[in-house]
Formats: sequence, C-alpha cells, structure tokens
Amino acid sequence: MSSTNSTSSAGSMKLMRALQFETTGEPKEVLHLRELPVPEPGPGEVRLAMKLRPINPSDVLQVKGVYGKKPPLPAIAGLEGLGLVDALGAGVSGFALGQRVVPLGVQGTWADFVVTSAENLVPLPDGLADEAAAQVIVNPLTAWIMAIEELKLGGGDWLVQTAAGSIVGRCLIQIAKLRGFKTLNLVRRPEQVAELLAEGADAVLCTEDRDWMDRAQQIVGANGAAAGVDAVGGNLGGALAMLLRRNGTLMVFGALSMDPLKVAGGQLIFRTLTIRGFWLTDWKIRTPKNERDAIINALLDAMCKGQITPPVEAILPLADFQAAIERADGSGRSGKVLLAN
Repeated sequence: MSSTNSTSSAGSMKLMRALQFETTGEPKEVLHLRELPVPEPGPGEVRLAMKLRPINPSDVLQVKGVYGKKPPLPAIAGLEGLGLVDALGAGVSGFALGQRVVPLGVQGTWADFVVTSAENLVPLPDGLADEAAAQVIVNPLTAWIMAIEELKLGGGDWLVQTAAGSIVGRCLIQIAKLRGFKTLNLVRRPEQVAELLAEGADAVLCTEDRDWMDRAQQIVGANGAAAGVDAVGGNLGGALAMLLRRNGTLMVFGALSMDPLKVAGGQLIFRTLTIRGFWLTDWKIRTPKNERDAIINALLDAMCKGQITPPVEAILPLADFQAAIERADGSGRSGKVLLAN
C-alpha cells in the first residue's frame, strides 16, 4: 500500500492499514496487516492519525489473550501511541486539526487511524519530543503514579524494584532523584549494573549472583525498604517481601515470568506487610478527570524539563511489525521499540 489513506477500487471508501488479530496467540502467527475502512468520529469523538506507537508487554500479552483487557475479536492491537487530530465529531471543541495528543486507555493504536472519545485525549506541550510523547501513558505515568500517588515515597525512603532495566524501572530511578527517595534495583544481566548506576541508581544488584539477597539486606538496613515494586512475579517477586520494613507495601504491576507470586506467609503475618496490585486502567476509571489531568500535567512538565526521559531502542515501520516485536521481546534492550508509519 503506497499511502496510509487510500481509496478502494469499489468506490470512494477510504482504507487504512491496521494490525489486526482474529484469534489470540503468538503475535507472529495471529497478527496480520490488513486494509480496513478508515473510522469516522461520532458525536463527542475525535479521529487521530497515528504517528508513533510503542510496543509494550501489555500489547503483546493482549494479543496472546492473557491480558486483563480483552477486546471483542477481531481486534486491532495497540494500547498506546502519539497521534495528530485528524477529524472532529459533532460537539467536540478545544482541539485543533493537526494537534499532537496521546489517547489514554484506547484500543487499536497499531493502525493508521483510531477514533476515541475527546475525553480520553491528553494534549501535549510543544517542548516534548515525539519519541518521548508516544510513551507518556503506559510506562512513565505508571511509574509516576506508583511512586508519588500510591506509595507516596520521599524523604530518604528506600524503594526496591525488580525488572529495573525496564522503562518503568528507569523512570522510577529518575523520579527518585526528583522526590528524594532511594532505589535498590534488581536486574538479571550483569552488564545492566554499571548501566543503571550511570543513570543515577543508588544501588544495583544482579539476581544471578548467589549473595544478592544478603547484599540487598545490607543496603536497605535493619529497618528495611519502605516499599517494593514488582513486575516479575514468581520467587523473585516474592523475595521482595523479605526486604521490606514493618508495615511496608509490595506493589505488583506486572508478571513477566508468568509464575505465581510466591510469598512466605510468615513475612506477611509477623511484619504486617501489604501486597497490592496496580493497573493503569483501573486508576483511570477510579480517578476523577480533573485529578487525572493534574497528575499527567505534572509528569509532562517533568518530561519537558528532561527530568523524566524514557529511552528509545529503535523506530521501525508499521509494516515491519514482526521484526519490531521480535526486537522488543529480545534481551539486551535499553529502550522502547516504536512503530512508525
């Protein structure tokens, strides 16, 4: 297809490219680049011409059928991205054609166009680069809310986190410098230790080392860490409970290992720990729009100042989605893989 918006031979219907799945499974087997009609915005809706789209674990998990948000099939993949306002439905005001926005919690961003309610759109400041803007919602916002709004970290608190080399992990390291708390960061690969220390992490340990738990307990001290953030699950996620202070909180936002979180009952009982989940979709539903806007704008301000900078590994065309997903799933990445037009 030579352009993102073509006309079918059967008439004047405009078509777009979209990465669609008709059944769940491995993305390389079930995702297909289709030509579908360009959607029209209804009352209160806006059509976006999508520009950049990150590949997040949540996107891949949804295609596999194991994510909490399961759309009716067939569905267009993608839950995040940067778009330009392309058309306004009846009754929509406050947006201009060509304006840069990101949709909050919208299905189907891995397409040339997507339609959503105007209430879901977040306008972007001019000073924010496209590559960072495309990633605002899923990773930086998750890190910001967990650290500041949910765990309320600051004042020298220790936070211990798994998957510290992820985008959320790197954002948490950056947020810690802004808010005055410290981070103990757990990684799988030894080369990530020096990498994250160079980015400002207070302490980094490789969980492949036999003595990592002993060293971690020495770092957080006898009182323990105020909180833990886990994206892995299994034994590693559960081990964070041993590093928390009395009445500490373990917040779980991912399950990369796909293994059940394993926590010793005694850790919960005798130190009265709290384990709770965090899901951005739930946060959007339960948080009033004015509060959401204030929190997102505070994050955007920090990003414009260069205080929060989600790294980019590569930008590949939408048509090369197979190679892009494979690269996003590979080890050794230090940034996000983005799908462009």
